[in-house]
Amino acid sequence: MSGGKRLRILLVEDNLANQLVATAYLTRAGPTVEKAGTGVENKESVGTASEFTAGTKVWIWSRITGAANTTVQHVWKKDGAKVWAANLKIKGNKWTTASRRQLKAGSYSVEVVGADGAVLGSVAFTVK
Repeated sequence: MSGGKRLRILLVEDNLANQLVATAYLTRAGPTVEKAGTGVENKESVGTASEFTAGTKVWIWSRITGAANTTVQHVWKKDGAKVWAANLKIKGNKWTTASRRQLKAGSYSVEVVGADGAVLGSVAFTVK
């Protein structure tokens, strides 16, 4: 990205084939991509949605580029208040990572925060 700016994209797509195509295209362009789903298989999010049933284990999946040998955090918030943070090591220039929580009803967001404190991306979803 020119000028040192990072592009942040929230991908919301219910069709798995479209998710895979869009994620592959976006990753080549360089941004961080986040998705909320019910699991991770073969380094891809599965069960991607914006609404989940209470008690479901929700996974946040991130593809991070250009941040080798650093850490990021997944900062989980419920109704705007921080409830948990996962510290995740980034070991390569193109790295996928995930964190998960079993959640009660509420409005949630998860921010991906870089080692410098900058928010690299975020995803929001509801648990009913």
